[in-house]
Amino acid sequence: MVDTVDSGAARAAPRKRHHRLRYAIVAVLCIAAVAWMLVLMQRNVVFFKTVSEAVADRAHDGTRTMRIGGAVVPDSIHDTTDGADFELTQGGQTVEIDHHGPQPALFQSCAPVVAVGHWTGTTFLSNQIIIRHGNKYEPPAHADTRCPADPSGRGQ
Repeated sequence: MVDTVDSGAARAAPRKRHHRLRYAIVAVLCIAAVAWMLVLMQRNVVFFKTVSEAVADRAHDGTRTMRIGGAVVPDSIHDTTDGADFELTQGGQTVEIDHHGPQPALFQSCAPVVAVGHWTGTTFLSNQIIIRHGNKYEPPAHADTRCPADPSGRGQ
């Protein structure tokens, strides 16, 4: 009889250890899945920054794809064979944009635009331009031909 009691107690201990091992394995797999999803989400996020923020963070951003928003500097648009070179300004900062790809119909001086691309040195290499506009725009009758100092209205 003593042997029967000991063998039952011996079976209970491995079962508890076996259940703990299962829970530990499930916990490790869940943590790994969450970490994997976070890494994938960070790779697929495209950050938006104003020109002044982007210039300040240029060294940190490296070649990561991002969006830069600002206004096109007057008379800075120069058409190239596969796009355009121009400058964006905002918050007292200006950045050179080397755009490769089609230009939207409303792309012009002083237009508020968002350029999608990445840094190459001090130049922002863009592959898409997005124009920020309303459905209906009518300039004032006595509109000035020059842009305001900060067309985005954010100030410095």
